[in-house]
Amino acid sequence: MQHAIVRLLSLVALLLSAHPDRGLAQTRAPATRRDGAHKSSGELPRSCLLQQHPSEQITALLETVRDHPTAGAYNTLGALYARDSRVACAVSAFEAALRLDSENWQARYNLGLALVTKGDLARAAKELQAAIRYKPDSVASHVALATLLQDQGKLDGAIEQFQAALQIDPKFAFAYLSLGVLYTHQGKDREAAGFFREAIQSDQKSVPAYVNLGLTMARQGDFSEAEQEFRSAIQIDPESAEAYTSLGMLEAKTGRGAEAVETFRKVVALQPHSADAHLNLGIALVDQYDRVAAFDEFATAARINPNSPGAHYNLGHFYFETGKYDEARKELGAAVRLQPNFAGALYFLALTERQDNQVDRATELLHKVVVLQPQNADAQYLLGRYLERAGKTTDAIAHWKLALQADPNQSEALYNLARTLNKVHDPEAQQYQDRFDTMQREKQTTDRVGQLGNFAIQAANAQNWPQALQQMNEAIALCGRCGEAGHLHRNLGLMYCHTGNLKDGEKELRAALELNPNDAEAKKAIDVLQNLHAANHKDGNER
Repeated sequence: MQHAIVRLLSLVALLLSAHPDRGLAQTRAPATRRDGAHKSSGELPRSCLLQQHPSEQITALLETVRDHPTAGAYNTLGALYARDSRVACAVSAFEAALRLDSENWQARYNLGLALVTKGDLARAAKELQAAIRYKPDSVASHVALATLLQDQGKLDGAIEQFQAALQIDPKFAFAYLSLGVLYTHQGKDREAAGFFREAIQSDQKSVPAYVNLGLTMARQGDFSEAEQEFRSAIQIDPESAEAYTSLGMLEAKTGRGAEAVETFRKVVALQPHSADAHLNLGIALVDQYDRVAAFDEFATAARINPNSPGAHYNLGHFYFETGKYDEARKELGAAVRLQPNFAGALYFLALTERQDNQVDRATELLHKVVVLQPQNADAQYLLGRYLERAGKTTDAIAHWKLALQADPNQSEALYNLARTLNKVHDPEAQQYQDRFDTMQREKQTTDRVGQLGNFAIQAANAQNWPQALQQMNEAIALCGRCGEAGHLHRNLGLMYCHTGNLKDGEKELRAALELNPNDAEAKKAIDVLQNLHAANHKDGNER
C-alpha cells in the first residue's frame, strides 16, 4: 500500500485554489518601470501576440500593455496564458513584468510555477526563493517551493518550507498532509501519523489524510484503526477509489479474502478503465481460488495497459502454473522487458526455462534474482542445485549456505548441503545432517499438533466439550512455542468461553494475543468479555 501524495505543480490547480494567497496572482496595483522607460507589447515574442482562438481578455490586455505597460498587467496576462496552457508565453509575460518591477513577488511566484511546468526546475527554485524574500508570509510561495524540493528528493528542504507555511497558516491541512507523507518517506511513521491527525483536525473532510493515516496504522500493525480510517474516508467520499483500494488490501492482508474481492469489485466499478483496479481484483480472486475469473481480470488489465509489468507477470504466473510454458515465457518476458529488475518475473521465467531444459538460461536468470533478493531462500537453493548439476560444486555449496542464512528451515538446502559435504568428506556435513534430522522430527510434531487441533475443533462442533478441551490442551502442551501456539490458545479460550468458564477463557485469549498481537478474533472476544464484566459490575452496583 502506497501513500497518496498530493501535488501542487499544476498551474491550473493552483489557479483554482481557494486560499486567498494561493494560486496564480493575477492582480496588483500598477507599477511602472523603475527607470521610467515604457516598452510596448513588443516585450513579448511575436508568437504570443497571435491567437488561434481569440480571447477577449488577452486581446484587451495586449492593448493595455502596448499603450500603458505595467507589471500588474503583464502578470495578469501571464496568468491568462498559463490558463490556456501557453506556458512559453506565460514565462515571457512574467519576465516582462519583472523587467518593469523586479520586486514584484507575485510575478516571481507565477514565473516559478510556469518554469516548473516548462521543466526548468533549477531556475524555478530561484524564482520561488526570490518570491519568498520579497513576501516572506506568502503561503503559496512556501508550498510551491516545498513541492518542487519534494519532487527533487530534497526532503529536508521541503519539510522546512511546509513548516514555514504552517507558521503563517496553522490551519493549513495540505501542509500537514504533505509533512506526513515526507516523514513517511523518511521511515518516521510515528511523526507522520501525528501530521496526518493534524491534517484531519484542520480539515475533517480530507480524504487523503484519512487514507494516509490508515496506511500508516496498517504498517504499524494496528489494523483495526487502519480500517476505521479507511471507512471514514469512504463515508466522506463514497466514490474514493483510493480509500476502497486501501481497504481491500487491508482485508486481504488480514485474511478476509472474500471481503477483499467485493471491495475490489467496487473499485473496478468506480474505475472500469484502470488497469491497477483489475489487477488488484485478479490477485484477490486468486487468493480465493477463483482462477478463471482472476485470469479474465489480468487479461483485462493487460489490454487496458499493455505496459503494465504486473499484469504480464500475473498472466505469466497463471500460464506457468497451468503448464502453458510458451505463453508463460511470452508474458514473463514482457514483464521483464518493461521492468528489468522485476525479481518475481525473473524467478518464474527461470522456472519456465528450466521446464524446457534451458538450464543455462535458468541459471543466468536466477543469478539476477539473488542479486536483487539475497534473502530469497528458494532462489538461492535452486541456483545451487543448477550449479551442482553443472559441476560447480563449490558455488553450489555457497548458495545453499546463503539459502540457510535467509531461511534456516529451508529443508532442501539443509539436505543437499549434508549430502554434498559428506561426499567430499567435509566435517561440516554432520552438523547439517543433525539439523536436518531435528527438523524432520519437529515436522512430525507439528503435524501431530495440527491433527490434535483439528480433532478438537471437530469435537467442539459436535458439542463434545470435554473431548474438545482435552485435545486442545494436549495440542498446546505438544506445541509449546511452535508457530501454531497463538491459534491454539485462541481456540482453547473460545472453547472455555462457550462452556461458561470465562476466567480461563480470558486467560487463554490473552495468551493468544501475546503470541499474535494482530489476532482480530481474539481481540474481539476479549472486548466482548470486558463489556460483559462492565455490565455485571453495573448491575451489582444498582442492586
